[in-house]
Amino acid sequence: MKINIAKEFYYRVRKGDEINDICQSMNTSRENIAFDRGKPEILPGEWIKVRVNDYMTHIVKPLDTIDKIAKRYDISTENLKKDNQLTTEKLYIGQLIKIYKR
Repeated sequence: MKINIAKEFYYRVRKGDEINDICQSMNTSRENIAFDRGKPEILPGEWIKVRVNDYMTHIVKPLDTIDKIAKRYDISTENLKKDNQLTTEKLYIGQLIKIYKR
């Protein structure tokens, strides 16, 4: 069975939302948000179009290992290493690891 993942969708801005917070929670960047008014500011109740990436980002925390990250996202360690061009098991705190949706 093939599952299609939406590449873009609409999000309704809530009171207190900030653009950077939306980008982080949606795994996207400012460039991937389309503003109806053409201005990079948001208003509560406004709908914005968000284009998402084909991957999620994991920030390495203390005690994270390749095995633990792979298990958490239900992917193989081989794919995790290949997708991130990792040649060793060594990870660094704060390192960004891409988790591709398959």
